[in-house]
Amino acid sequence: MASRKGRELYNEQIDHAKTELKVEERTRLAVEIHDSMSQMLTGTALQIDAAMRIGDKGFDAAKGYLHNARQMLASCRHELRCCLWDLRSRTFEEKNMAEAVERTIANHLGQTASTVRFNVPREALSDSDAHVVLRIIRELTVNAIRHGHASYVKIAGELKDGFIKFSVRDDGCGFDPKTANGPEQGHFGIQGIRERVAAINGSIDIRSVPGKGTRITVSIPAESGEK
Repeated sequence: MASRKGRELYNEQIDHAKTELKVEERTRLAVEIHDSMSQMLTGTALQIDAAMRIGDKGFDAAKGYLHNARQMLASCRHELRCCLWDLRSRTFEEKNMAEAVERTIANHLGQTASTVRFNVPREALSDSDAHVVLRIIRELTVNAIRHGHASYVKIAGELKDGFIKFSVRDDGCGFDPKTANGPEQGHFGIQGIRERVAAINGSIDIRSVPGKGTRITVSIPAESGEK
């Protein structure tokens, strides 16, 4: 009897922990949606207001503001689709990070070839950090395909000396990091990635040359040190 009650109590505790984890994850996603959507929609409104103030007196300038507003709305739509996919998906619960990466980018590859070598134990990442890592990889992959027009993307990750280092490399058109478009032009990708990396105490290294592809590397502290 005591043994059965002990098992029942244990199962109840496990179920309670799982429920709390799901609530925490959905709360975090709700905050993420609110913050990112608010930023982009506010930027869109400002661009439209600027275009309206110019009116017919500066048609070309007004077109520029409206183009930026359209870019911001496209970014907003992309972010919303990703957040909704995350709410439906259980990828962050995947026990194998390489498989989780493959599942995360699968719907965005189209005709683009990819290679994934992500040799990081799942236990080296908290659930929250695992989700952030997958979001960063997805965003970098989407950027490589959408803006870099890459035909091949290589994703690699390793755990070494208590840090997780992962990179996304592509054979796309490349860009100059010093002059790349940012939020003012309706491009939130790199800025959003920088913010995600900073939120988990990581660092980011961007190496790209026009015409020679891009490699972006992120390093973050591991959850439990090297295994």
